[in-house]
Amino acid sequence: MITSYQFVKFKEDSFVDFHRQLAEQNTVSCFDFEDSIIDFKQNDTNRYKSDYRDKVVHLVNKHKVKILKSWLGFRINEYGNNRYFDDIHALNSLGDIKFKCVFLSNCNSVEVLKKFIDENSNLRFDEVIPIVENNDSYTNLEDIMMFKHPKFKNIAFGHCDYNLNCNIFPFIHQDNPRYWFWIQKFEKLCKEQKIGYINSPYLNVNHTTHFKLMLKNTSRFFENWGQITLNTQQSSTCFHFKDTDLINVRELDFLDNMNITEYAGKVVDLFEKYNPEGRGYTIMPDTKIFISPQEYVAAKRFISE
Repeated sequence: MITSYQFVKFKEDSFVDFHRQLAEQNTVSCFDFEDSIIDFKQNDTNRYKSDYRDKVVHLVNKHKVKILKSWLGFRINEYGNNRYFDDIHALNSLGDIKFKCVFLSNCNSVEVLKKFIDENSNLRFDEVIPIVENNDSYTNLEDIMMFKHPKFKNIAFGHCDYNLNCNIFPFIHQDNPRYWFWIQKFEKLCKEQKIGYINSPYLNVNHTTHFKLMLKNTSRFFENWGQITLNTQQSSTCFHFKDTDLINVRELDFLDNMNITEYAGKVVDLFEKYNPEGRGYTIMPDTKIFISPQEYVAAKRFISE
């Protein structure tokens, strides 16, 4: 059975019921202290992140009696920066609440992973999940995965940040064979080190059949694996997924036969049109495709070059 890690929206009015429903479908409810709030226009990211972090901590503590057995996860900022220490302070304020996992962003080396575990032994979490999001962490993947600790059970891939760090545009997503070439390194090391793999999010949330095809492709590489999801439909699809299902869908063409410059302009225009405040992910209301903040940054960079 696939374990899903759903990066949830802030739901104050239905918080407890929402998390119970996810847990029943083998889904960890993850709060994103890193990418959930990124302000591109007012350069006020710290304030927005602080407000979001405070609201999450207040909500979890408010309902802690009812959610002590729930699966909760948190993605925190890169080890060592100011936001990281704010995140750790927030997690410490959860007190006796035991949570499922901490996603450690941009884990570049095994030293970072060791330091995080050693310095946060007081936190009540089952496991830390390092995210491979840049070329350094991908290069150091073997060293990272050779590390043995009872709280290191899975490793995750963040393909949007990886694309941005490698200066790739247009982004390579799961519809591109090169994505699965990257995955082969994870496959080899996960088998050798007996570590689970957690697949990067699939941004096209409106096409369940293509999402299933992506799950099927992933199942060919890994026996022990999970999937980061962006909504309840994706989590439900993971819960009911069978790798024996026959899936026959046409290939997607995200470029839509445009040249790269036109595509970059479209990414920038749509991101700013549907996200006028310039914070976080943007979802297209017609296609339901997410534009990540990383691809927006990459598109602007491509246009300016």
